[in-house]
Amino acid sequence: MSGPKRRAFEAEMALKYCGGNPLRAEALFGWGRQTVALGLAERRTGLIGLGAPAAFSGRKRWEDQHPQAAAALRQLADAPSQQDPTFRTSLTYTRLTAQAALQALREQGYREAQLPAPSTMAEVLNRMGFRLRQVVKAKPQKKLKETDAIFDKIKKDDQAMSAPGVKRWSMDGKATVHSGDYARGGLTRGDNQARDHEMGCKEKDVPCGIVEEDSAALTITFGSAYKTSDCIVDALAAKWDGLGCP
Repeated sequence: MSGPKRRAFEAEMALKYCGGNPLRAEALFGWGRQTVALGLAERRTGLIGLGAPAAFSGRKRWEDQHPQAAAALRQLADAPSQQDPTFRTSLTYTRLTAQAALQALREQGYREAQLPAPSTMAEVLNRMGFRLRQVVKAKPQKKLKETDAIFDKIKKDDQAMSAPGVKRWSMDGKATVHSGDYARGGLTRGDNQARDHEMGCKEKDVPCGIVEEDSAALTITFGSAYKTSDCIVDALAAKWDGLGCP
């Protein structure tokens, strides 16, 4: 312990074992009586004494020595900055490097004596909450050549839906899944038991679902094809044959 903490401890021991007498505390514990007396005074008044080394030593930060230049630096860094996309921290990403910041401050009329070294400037930017990283304000959406043709076809499909005898199906196929007595989330129907080891099943199926949009009827087909696209075609053919259509 040092400083106020040590003086507070010495004052507490002096009150407990020495009746608050600095001379007795010096004789018993070997502490300086002036330090014990100061600790007792701080305990009695509630005011903490601050020595000259602690009050006047140390070098202030650059942004504290030059607040106007620091404000100009913050404006320079804020212009090309972007908030952290996760919003979990208050960090801001910027393209402004330390060298570029120093050059911009020189162009604004700040002298070399007012500017820090490049390494110090990098630390100043970090203390202000900026991190050097490539910033992308907004990524333009890619537009394919076939985009207009796709939307024109959708409009034609919407017009065709109003015609009699037309149905619209929504289809989707998923990746292959293992088939067997597996526990899937702890849910089961009937008196079934799942294996917890030694599955021993090598079968894989591709689930494919077809939804009739007008009635919301769902049909799920499991195929053994290796490709999802092949399974979708087979499921569509099976659905069509089930309707008895030519």
